[in-house]
Amino acid sequence: MQKLYANQLAAQLTQGLAACYLIFGEEPLQKFEAVEEIRLAAKQQGFLERISFSADAQFDWQALQNELSAMSLFAERRLIELELVPAKAPAGMNEQLKLLANQLHNDIVLVIHGSRSHSEVSKLAWFKQLQSQAVQVPIYPLDERQQRQWLQQRAQVLKVQLTSDALQLLQQHCAGNLLAAKQELEKLALTHPTVRVDAELFSRFLADHSSYNVFQLIDAVLTGNSAEALHRLKRLLEQDTEPVIIAWQLQKELLQLRQLSLASLQGEVNEQFKQLAIWPKRQPLYQQAIKRLSLRWLDYILQELAAFDRGYKAGQLSDPLLALAHLVTLFCHPLARTFSLQQVYD
Repeated sequence: MQKLYANQLAAQLTQGLAACYLIFGEEPLQKFEAVEEIRLAAKQQGFLERISFSADAQFDWQALQNELSAMSLFAERRLIELELVPAKAPAGMNEQLKLLANQLHNDIVLVIHGSRSHSEVSKLAWFKQLQSQAVQVPIYPLDERQQRQWLQQRAQVLKVQLTSDALQLLQQHCAGNLLAAKQELEKLALTHPTVRVDAELFSRFLADHSSYNVFQLIDAVLTGNSAEALHRLKRLLEQDTEPVIIAWQLQKELLQLRQLSLASLQGEVNEQFKQLAIWPKRQPLYQQAIKRLSLRWLDYILQELAAFDRGYKAGQLSDPLLALAHLVTLFCHPLARTFSLQQVYD
């Protein structure tokens, strides 16, 4: 019948319901929302009863057969959902699924969904038998560009105003987890409904303030107090502060230090402080740091931060405390390059 991406489903549902929907893929939020869209459309179009089944190895297939065959002049039209739970179909499931193609009728809409990849499931005999009567909705993980577009669209729907750097921080924070991103945006919609949210405000929103916050860590880093910085880092991680929030703030401070270091070489550091909106009472912290860290060393830390970012996005960051402790120590004072994140994640 039809094959649609998840973001095309809503338009199809306004044109009328298909007899069957086949929704498979490994990204849970898109799959859940696709099923929710069908539920809403079915209710609006007179399918007032919803029956859900979860097919595992002990599933009673006769119960499903009974619902499919229950037709009456007085029965409400029904939406029947069948979730295929196991990653691999147990014995007999495929044979039972083959029977469904001949049991569809106008009184029901059948939705079959699961977390197996669409490309894998679409090769099965039962799927091929149903596809002539079904709308297929393959669910694919979003790439980086698609994730950013998804975040922009969802923020717009929720009327959350995000600057470009806040959007980037949200994308890094959620690391492809659309459900987590949805939850963060919904919380922002409640707490900051009329505020334009930039990265600094968003990082404060995300940080746990119960003991230490990220900005107190930065103060220790700028002064070069490695013992105190490492202590605050450990407490932040114990408070479940996201590693990406800490890394993002370190990167922001590093880029400011580079700008100040370059300006200092040209005798324009005071003007740079104004451009960066660094308050006079905080300027001595940055003066300390640019005297302690050369421009060449700052560039090396930037390369290490980039390696951290690659490792985090690739899911290779097995020990966030060790990696972040390494970065914090590099900020506090130059040291021998006996260990490098670039060697680990490149």
